[in-house]
Amino acid sequence: MSRNAEVASRARQARGQREAADARLPRIDRRRLGDLAYEEVRKRIVSGDFPMGSRLNEVRLANDLGVSRAPVREALRRLSEEGLVVERPHLGAVVRELDASSLIDLYNVRAALERLAIRLATRQRMDTKPLRALIRRMSAAAASADYALVARYELDFHSVITNNSGNALLIGIFHALEGQVLMGLALDDSGYPDLEEVAREHQPLVDVIESGDEHAAAEMMQAHVLSTVGNLIARLGGSPGGLIPAKD
Repeated sequence: MSRNAEVASRARQARGQREAADARLPRIDRRRLGDLAYEEVRKRIVSGDFPMGSRLNEVRLANDLGVSRAPVREALRRLSEEGLVVERPHLGAVVRELDASSLIDLYNVRAALERLAIRLATRQRMDTKPLRALIRRMSAAAASADYALVARYELDFHSVITNNSGNALLIGIFHALEGQVLMGLALDDSGYPDLEEVAREHQPLVDVIESGDEHAAAEMMQAHVLSTVGNLIARLGGSPGGLIPAKD
């Protein structure tokens, strides 16, 4: 091999090594594994795949997700902070059960938050087209008797209103409660003999927002949030009298 050919060959080899080094995959952030585990377990809880009261075994979850126990442990800690998981003696992590007392607490707080949210959103003349689209999706899911999907779209409807309130603190508080709210909606919707009624009940909220009457919107939202949960609380052996009515 000539001197020039040898130099060219070495240059190609060096270039190939640089390209291989440049093409290396980035390291997987271990914190991201915790996020993925959290998102997957949370999804299973709020959808009902992991029923209320069911045990969440770290080892089994880690095996199912194909990760070590550390990300699962971190996910369960976050879910506990969110109020979706509780620690029980001799059992460990368990999906929280919404009893009558906890539903009263949740719905009183939810009604107060959403009363303020719709008032602010109405004042700001929010665009209601996304709300109308969600009602159509609710109706389609109801026609398929998909309770979980109806509840998901129902939560999205209320989230859109809250997100249009313009109040960052209110938005943050509501989103922190979303998991519990979704569990409550799924329980509440299960008591409807006509699931499509869930979709129809949301149309007056759109109408009152479009009217611009923020006070009427606030009253209607509180009445809407509390309209059927009293029956659920009674079915669970509690007293609906603990709910704060729209006009007290």
